[in-house]
Amino acid sequence: MVGIRTAKVKGMKLSVVPLGEPGGTYQIRHILFKYRHIQFLLKKFSALPLSKKEDKEEIGVTPRKMPPVADLTVDNSAEAVAKAKWERHTSINAKTAPHSLFREDRWFTGKAPQPGVCPGVNEAGVISKLPLPNLATTGRAEMQQYFDNTWTLYETLFAGLRTRSAFYRQPDHKLRHPLIFYYGHTAAVYINKLRVAGLVDSPVNTHFEALLEVGVDENSWDDLSTDETEWPELDEVHAYRAKVYTVVSDVIANTEFGAEMGRPVNMNDKAWAIVLALEHDGIHLDTSSVLIRESPVDLLSRHPAWPAPSTSARTSQEERLVPDNDMVSVPAGEVVMGKPNDFPSFGWDNEYGHKRVEVSAFEASRYLISNGEFYDFVADGGYREQLYWSESGWGQRRLNNTKHPRFWVRDGPAGLHTYRLRTIFDEVTMPWDWPVCVNYHEAKAYCTWRSKRSGRSYRLISEVEHHRMRDPLPEKPGPQDDPVMCMDGHALAQKGVNLNLAFGSETPTDASPPTAMGLGDVFGNVWQWCEDAFAPLPGFAVHPYYEDFSTPFYGGEHQLLLGGAFAATGDEASIWGRIPFRPHFLQHSGIRLALSAGSKIEKPKAIKQDEAVAEVDVDANTRRELNQRMLLHYGSMAETLGPAVLDTAGLSLCHNYVHRVVELLVDTARAQGLQLQSALDVRCAVGGTTFGLSKYFNTVVGVDSNQAFITAASTMARSGSRMYERRDNGGRMTNLCARLDTAAHPERVTFQTADVCSLPSELTGFDAVLLADASPSPLSDPDAFIERMTGPHSIVRPGGLVLLSDEILNSPTLSESHTHSSSNGKKLPAEYELLRVCDLSILLRENDRHFQHIIPRISIWQRSMTAAI
Repeated sequence: MVGIRTAKVKGMKLSVVPLGEPGGTYQIRHILFKYRHIQFLLKKFSALPLSKKEDKEEIGVTPRKMPPVADLTVDNSAEAVAKAKWERHTSINAKTAPHSLFREDRWFTGKAPQPGVCPGVNEAGVISKLPLPNLATTGRAEMQQYFDNTWTLYETLFAGLRTRSAFYRQPDHKLRHPLIFYYGHTAAVYINKLRVAGLVDSPVNTHFEALLEVGVDENSWDDLSTDETEWPELDEVHAYRAKVYTVVSDVIANTEFGAEMGRPVNMNDKAWAIVLALEHDGIHLDTSSVLIRESPVDLLSRHPAWPAPSTSARTSQEERLVPDNDMVSVPAGEVVMGKPNDFPSFGWDNEYGHKRVEVSAFEASRYLISNGEFYDFVADGGYREQLYWSESGWGQRRLNNTKHPRFWVRDGPAGLHTYRLRTIFDEVTMPWDWPVCVNYHEAKAYCTWRSKRSGRSYRLISEVEHHRMRDPLPEKPGPQDDPVMCMDGHALAQKGVNLNLAFGSETPTDASPPTAMGLGDVFGNVWQWCEDAFAPLPGFAVHPYYEDFSTPFYGGEHQLLLGGAFAATGDEASIWGRIPFRPHFLQHSGIRLALSAGSKIEKPKAIKQDEAVAEVDVDANTRRELNQRMLLHYGSMAETLGPAVLDTAGLSLCHNYVHRVVELLVDTARAQGLQLQSALDVRCAVGGTTFGLSKYFNTVVGVDSNQAFITAASTMARSGSRMYERRDNGGRMTNLCARLDTAAHPERVTFQTADVCSLPSELTGFDAVLLADASPSPLSDPDAFIERMTGPHSIVRPGGLVLLSDEILNSPTLSESHTHSSSNGKKLPAEYELLRVCDLSILLRENDRHFQHIIPRISIWQRSMTAAI
């Protein structure tokens, strides 16, 4: 055996460990460099002679970026070198050398898409999506079938990428990662979310589960991705998916679902994380099919199990026949929005909440806008005339030199306006009666063009109008009211509904059964752009299994899409589905026109994260103070201090003031043998102390003069969570989510806005009163507050306690009638006895390098049992 040898590559010392005899196999450790450096080692340590030409060609190394840390085994045999050369050429010459793995059953790491093997595959060998699980009745066996179907659908889509380079090619618009990321992303999310829920204890591949966790959402049309990531080898991701499939199957086999529990799975169950990961898989089935549709067609070849494009189409270039698309009058009426919490299917956080709206009468186009209708806009110079476009839309059009919809393929010289249509894997003769696929900017430009031609003010539909167009739901909807819970894609295809992969492309706009109002494709075919910016419904709450699923998109920069598309499956295709996309992003997305009837319908304003439950508008200073209080009352130690100061001696002791002050009051009350029935929290701010008191008192009232604080506290009581922002160094902001302590009882709590120096007369006789807000500013009239502590309308019952912060009571003068002094010399009525005095530290964060350290003196007083009432 040969001893360990070392070499330096560009100044880095590497160890080469022999695994066999000289000239055999070596293992190179600590590979932190480009593949071209490996050849240096092969030449230095291998018995295989290399010519200069071979050296330049980097024989034996697949020209693909390597992961940051890995072990690489190099086989020096002639057979291995010949195989490596072949692999290299198949990667380089992507158009003529498909990789055999993609057409073999071993490509499928779960069930192969064959009849009787994989659920959802019909006798013809074509796969579609199974119905969305009813979480009240689905058991382990049915959940495994749904998982197998979901997993294989995704791999069948990616089986259409017939070459390695198709996986690593960055999209030409640079708005997304290469497809190798999405091939591994969904698998990584399964593991990460199951770990969050406590269903999996350890990672499968730590590197992949970090690298493949987060996608792309650039901030503007000119903020494009420059991909310099070192993506792993396709074979490595394939092997990783196989391991994840086994792990998830084991988790399903050992988890109780509705059939086993005898009740529906709800969002508090660990099993919720499993269906969450499944529906996340479905989202990327839809979005990845768009990325594949944007890829060069010669890199692709549709797998036989993937649904073929529809054969129903009007294709005559001369006639361009399209359905007569008149405007349908929709009468005024009420709609109720928001998925009920007890509806027995999975839902993303933005689907929940409740909103009842009276919708004005309007008109909507009977069908989605077809390719044939949009052709007139293209031929009329719609892409040349800036007057039809918004400023940002025109900038995006110029950036890409867009002259027609992305999926239209020019079939002749420019200006002749002859086109074919690109489907996911194929180019077909232009189907003029299929709905056009465009981004939001293109949709709005078309509306403007139509308006100028007709003299009518066309626009896109709004969210409430889309709800009004639907067939009405019963007062308590059930699974029977959601088509994707009742039928798989094959059954939907029989009814002409283009959802759940019933078809592999769009279908004619008049092919689906109309609603009672005569409207086609209210659900299915292509997503419908809305006028609305994506926003939460009142009562929105973040779910801890996926904290940033919706909240990053509540800033007014993303438009709402409704109705699903042919590639939308599961929850996305359900009656509750609503998704956000930036206006320059393209999906299988199209246009339904709307006209206001009578009065103009204003475009809904963008709702920011801190307006998630219709909270009041506040100025910048109030918002900053509000966010600071949210962090003080609900932030964890790590969120408050941050990594820079987390280990700084003493600061951690200042955290959680609201908990410490409540415990101080309760401990004193128990020491006195007092009952804990009612409490009043004066200057309650955003309610952290109020909810803390609810753990011990049956009734708690929180009062503050700041309406923004009270609104935020009420949100916490109603929703159990609320988004807010933490200021970091350099003006950066971090989104955080406040959550109620599970031991709190929000049903015991009420909040009201009032002047704390002139409290409402009905607030009397509490067992305990707390005035200990973190604000260093004193009361405007402390004498008036102290007067409410005495007499028949006292806020404190005889024998009750009051906890005071002397910082808040500090005042230049106090009435001489106050014969007892507080701890800092201020005076209280004689009927109060001082029980306890102490200092409590408060830490108010300004940013990650600037904190306020406040040390108020806290005093606890007891009112005499014989006090006059």
